[in-house]
Amino acid sequence: MTYSEFKTQYHVRLNPQQEAAVRQTNGPVLLLAVPGSGKTTVLVTRLGYMIYCKNIRPENILTVTYTVAATKDMKARFVRFFGEEHADKLTFRTINGLCAVAIRYYAGKKGTEPFALADDESRLNAVVRELLSKGGGGYPPDQQVKEARTHITYCKNMMFSDADVEAHQVDGMDFPAVYKGYQAFLLKNRLMDFDDQMVFTYRIFRQYPDILAHFQRRWPYLCVDEAQDTSKIQHAILRLLASKSRNIFMVGDEDQSIYGFRAAWPQALLEFEQVWPGAKVLMMETNYRSTRSIVEAADAFIQRNESRRPKHMHTDNPQGAPVKMVPLADYNRQYRYLLKVAQNCKEQTAVLYRNNDSALPLIDLLEREGVPYACRQREGFFFTSPIVRDITDMLEFAFDDANWEKFLRFYYKLDLKIKKPVLAGMLRGMAEDESVFDRLLANEGLEPWQYGKIRALQTHYSKFPQLTSFAAIQRLVKFMGYGDYLREQKADTSKLDVLLSLANQTPATGPFLLRLQELKDTIEGMEPDPSCPFVLSTIHASKGLEYDRVILIDAVDGTFPSDPLPHDDEGRAALEEERRLFYVGATRAKKQLEFLCYESRFGEPMAAGRTFIDQLLGKEVTISEPQPVFQFNPQPKPKKARAKRPAYEDGPTPAQLARQQEDFMAGTEVVHKQFGKGEILGRLGSVALIAFEDIDEVKRIELTTCLKKGLLRLAGL
Repeated sequence: MTYSEFKTQYHVRLNPQQEAAVRQTNGPVLLLAVPGSGKTTVLVTRLGYMIYCKNIRPENILTVTYTVAATKDMKARFVRFFGEEHADKLTFRTINGLCAVAIRYYAGKKGTEPFALADDESRLNAVVRELLSKGGGGYPPDQQVKEARTHITYCKNMMFSDADVEAHQVDGMDFPAVYKGYQAFLLKNRLMDFDDQMVFTYRIFRQYPDILAHFQRRWPYLCVDEAQDTSKIQHAILRLLASKSRNIFMVGDEDQSIYGFRAAWPQALLEFEQVWPGAKVLMMETNYRSTRSIVEAADAFIQRNESRRPKHMHTDNPQGAPVKMVPLADYNRQYRYLLKVAQNCKEQTAVLYRNNDSALPLIDLLEREGVPYACRQREGFFFTSPIVRDITDMLEFAFDDANWEKFLRFYYKLDLKIKKPVLAGMLRGMAEDESVFDRLLANEGLEPWQYGKIRALQTHYSKFPQLTSFAAIQRLVKFMGYGDYLREQKADTSKLDVLLSLANQTPATGPFLLRLQELKDTIEGMEPDPSCPFVLSTIHASKGLEYDRVILIDAVDGTFPSDPLPHDDEGRAALEEERRLFYVGATRAKKQLEFLCYESRFGEPMAAGRTFIDQLLGKEVTISEPQPVFQFNPQPKPKKARAKRPAYEDGPTPAQLARQQEDFMAGTEVVHKQFGKGEILGRLGSVALIAFEDIDEVKRIELTTCLKKGLLRLAGL
């Protein structure tokens, strides 16, 4: 069949760049395809062209995809394009599927029994958890287990030597010991995980040329999809497989490589001609998905990366609506804004974020309001993370200060320096209703400064009944030593922002703790609704998808991009991957793209900028639906009549003033003698930003003066 007949019979319509890719069937070829350029259509059309126009037997073609879902999708597309005649003769496999075939063939040839595949994730997690617990860090949370396994995968995919593994450090764990213990478990039980499948296949192909030759004869034509996400060892396996025929067709885009934590190796795309001398590099630069305003902004943005091929994304689509930046007054306002979007959602809309934690306050709001949504990923790691467990333990202790076992789990994180065996000895045998603090203060074996610390903790906890859940968390972090502990541990405190947002939405502490458990159950039990137009997704999970409208949240420095990054090659590489992630998120949008940023976090002004937004938008910044930042001197609206307030007692002493100011933190409900009841939104030193119920403006209140004159008090006192 001629190419002209092929196009007519199968209704093939391609642009010149796509057509060049379809017709290049021999030798090493790298096809660089920008987002929305129709790469899957080209891959499938090329398979048909190879069979019908070049008379290549379908049994001799292997197509390697990144996921099992992609293999099914590509085969289904081939059937839609060309019918079922040759579909079952073509081979579509993931790299692990390919390795499983190679290992089975090896075992049959050598008369051996291969190790079984360790595909029981709960069992492997239990092994890693036990290994982590041996390091003396207590019961490891799910997130730490996941992190350890991710690093194990990384080492195997990067083809690390024993020395490389020994030098690989992970905060909070003895990673080399965990890695060795994990591998020892697999060996003892004659098991191999999915990464070991690739390690073993690579060794087979290197050590047994006859087995490699068998697969080279079987599949002299290789097509590789999503090459930018392929790891170093995967590229090495494919290179061996294609080394005889040299017929390797690799499709990818280094600008969309966002899986560095899984050992994705986009360098293979940059070094393609060095690995395959005489190779052709083709490009598909026309985006058929997005409006011109989105394409032009995204293209200019990604040009800032240095580790990339010189190419430009363009489109013939209409200009469309401009890209929007939505500046909000505060971090917490994002969720109310998105709630309104969800309530009025008529078109496909995706809210994209960096990690699953970011969606929790929004999910909480949507569930409360009964607004439908679809969530692409379910992950409950947030609720078992160390910070969340600490905070919940500390808050629960406020309701039961006789629970000495719980107290032992966190006391040292609140700057109470007493050896645990000593403290445990003092607390054993307590009466059921006896306070931990009373028991310790009655003991004569402590230093004077230790008694002082215990009394300070007792005083702090005595305030908790008058505090909202938000204010209680703030007190723990800012005044009771937990924030200092987190800084000493160099902990990622992003989960605190999520907790505070959730606390804002459930002010009472007891119901807040119950709500956390309800949310955990909701997250773990939810099933995505494919018919719902309002979708929540990480950027990683949205890759390969498209939506009419995309809203990317938390687009501020320190969150996206993370900050600070080291000023070295490693830091530059990390920043470029973050820029690629931002680019992938932006290019999911077909018609509308907007970014949410904010000027303050829980009432406290932020110095952070919005580097990625500025870089993507350049000078053409369109501001949509601006939310006013705190204004201290606007024209007040007429005040409503209020009942007279009772007189206050005489003002406190200077020492009392200093101590009292610690109680007036963000989230605390207060009563002002003139302005009535309000809530503290934030603190700037001794100045509190307070929203009063009967006044539409935010007031700037000087605490020292007001407390001295008896003008301000905590609500409920």
